[in-house]
Amino acid sequence: MRTATQAVMAVVHVKAPAGLDPYVIEAELTRAICSDRKRPMSAELTLAADVRPVRRHGLLRHGFVALLSVGGPELPDDLQRRLQKVTRKALRRRFGPEVSARVTLGMNDAVAGAAWCSVRGTPQRCA
Repeated sequence: MRTATQAVMAVVHVKAPAGLDPYVIEAELTRAICSDRKRPMSAELTLAADVRPVRRHGLLRHGFVALLSVGGPELPDDLQRRLQKVTRKALRRRFGPEVSARVTLGMNDAVAGAAWCSVRGTPQRCA
């Protein structure tokens, strides 16, 4: 039996020490979101390349754009809170207590699809 999925676009802001590679942070975020047992979902993240990391108090701020596929007919009410909790916990466990994350949701299916194509590019057919 196949259930419908909802596509949601999220923006994840991470404050991390300057020595951490942003692509390692991206991999850890993907792993944390996809392995959450309470809210099964898939996630595809990409580093927002046009945003330069901002240095504040010895920490760099990185921005990530995530496309989340959540199973079920409707989105859970606590999705943003749950994502933020899962990402913070995973990053702090892996990189230390000075790392933090903030998640922002707010795009529906149509906007998420269009925005994702602008971030990652439109898929091309292979002949």
